[in-house]
Amino acid sequence: GLYSHQNNWHCYDALVYITNSLGPKLGTMPRRRVLAGLALALFLPLLLAILLAVVDAAEPVPADVPPAIFTVKGLVHAFRAFWDIVGPGGKLHPAYFLEHKGHLVIEGILIALIVYLALQHSFKVHRRAEDPLTDKEIDQLCKEWKPEPLVPTIPEAEQLPEPPVITGLDGPYVYLQGRKEKVLHLASSNYLNVANDRVSKEVSVNTVNKYGVGSCGPRGFYGTIDVHLQLEQELAVHFGTEAGIIYSYDVATITSVIPCFANRKDIIVIDEFCSYPIQAGCNVSRARVATFRHNDVADLERVIQKLEAEEKAKRKPLCRKLIVVEGIYGNYGDLAPLDRIWQVKDKYKYRLMVDESHAFGVLGATGRGACEHFNLKPGQVEIVAASMSHAMGSVGGFCVGDRATVEHQRLCGSGYCFSASLPPYLAVSGINMLKSLRGEAPLAGSGGAAGGSGKELMVRLQARIRTMRGELLRGLTGLKLYGGGGPSPILHFHLAKPSGDYAADHATLRAVADHMLTHGSVLVSVSLYSVLDTHKPPPSLLMHVHAGLSDKDLAVAAGALRRAVKEVLKQ
Repeated sequence: GLYSHQNNWHCYDALVYITNSLGPKLGTMPRRRVLAGLALALFLPLLLAILLAVVDAAEPVPADVPPAIFTVKGLVHAFRAFWDIVGPGGKLHPAYFLEHKGHLVIEGILIALIVYLALQHSFKVHRRAEDPLTDKEIDQLCKEWKPEPLVPTIPEAEQLPEPPVITGLDGPYVYLQGRKEKVLHLASSNYLNVANDRVSKEVSVNTVNKYGVGSCGPRGFYGTIDVHLQLEQELAVHFGTEAGIIYSYDVATITSVIPCFANRKDIIVIDEFCSYPIQAGCNVSRARVATFRHNDVADLERVIQKLEAEEKAKRKPLCRKLIVVEGIYGNYGDLAPLDRIWQVKDKYKYRLMVDESHAFGVLGATGRGACEHFNLKPGQVEIVAASMSHAMGSVGGFCVGDRATVEHQRLCGSGYCFSASLPPYLAVSGINMLKSLRGEAPLAGSGGAAGGSGKELMVRLQARIRTMRGELLRGLTGLKLYGGGGPSPILHFHLAKPSGDYAADHATLRAVADHMLTHGSVLVSVSLYSVLDTHKPPPSLLMHVHAGLSDKDLAVAAGALRRAVKEVLKQ
């Protein structure tokens, strides 16, 4: 009896819940239709419950019951039998029935209600009795209709001019569409002039004649060519590591490498002004990301200590911990203090990943980058990645390290597994550049740019960097060069007195760049950053130094910059 009583209450609660949840739906139906449906739904299960109860409560008819049931005696006997069933103590008495068989009524009502609602067409759209629109009304609606813009309108201050189109090359100079005279090209990061070297072009043309233009598929399927394997071997030998791996797109390189070695359970510590590919790689990994102040090793240690304290307090299991920095920061042009960062990394047992995109072929005795510049031996930095689009003069990127690190990327590196492999002629161009760094294949140069071995070009590049920074800093007001006199070929000039309005400062620097091109025949660029950048650096005038520049070219660039600043900033 107690079980049945509790079951009745549960059924009652279910009925109330369904009624409340379906109330709005019932409210949309006609009132008569709702009342008729509810009456039918209540009557049928009630009748069914009574019949079930009667059958359940039925007893064998006594043998002495007379067959003449319609006599007075028979009717009295039938009434007494009926009263024994429905009277007090009977099995159909309301109190007894509700206590023992009431759940049948509730369940019957619920079943009937569900069936009734399932048979309704409440979601059918009923056509309204309205006359169709006339042609005149349709034309009027078309005239009044104003569509929303497909994309938001960009403010005039943020609209960028059409970029210049290069139509020809002549050493450090280029020809632009719409201009007859050539201009000095300082907007490219072709640091060693490999991209327009005659020997590199000839090797690439011969490779196209042999293999064709494309590689026809990803590396894991049928896109691996022998020159891909040769380039990976050359990179491993050059960096003194066990193995190397190449990617077909430089931005996807570091973005693919980071998620290979970190997931949502791990920790990544990065510089606050690292490049967008590093930020994208951290987001894809879903790891916990912490940032430290730009090139502040003390703040890096503070952040790590805070993370270690939190991990210890929460007693979290061990996880992978990674520090990611750039050898030369593309957003600022300064070097990361890798020697001090490595000490912090070694102290707290973190792994170190360095993006050598702008340092490879520029720093170090053999061009290995910032790690070699700070006397870090191969293996002290677990993962080294770089772009092949700068000093190498090719396309794509690479990563070097121990064999396990490299082979793991062949299975988990999204940019490696799901992208068509690097075109063979670009791989051969990279091989030729590495041979030139070892002195095996000297470069011939192009136009007015002299050639030579890779080491000679690196020495020449560092000399041009020192001269360029000295010439530009002399007598320059209104702009400040970030990074001082370091060996970086990237020069970022910020406004000495920024207005605080990013768009206005960007427009001012754009005016300086336009003045240099129009009146000084020097092509420079203004830094652009993604809207997805977590920390956006201030706008800057961006120049790149390369080995093909002469002393005269440096003087021309310095003079054009000083005149443009004086004219635009009125200083």
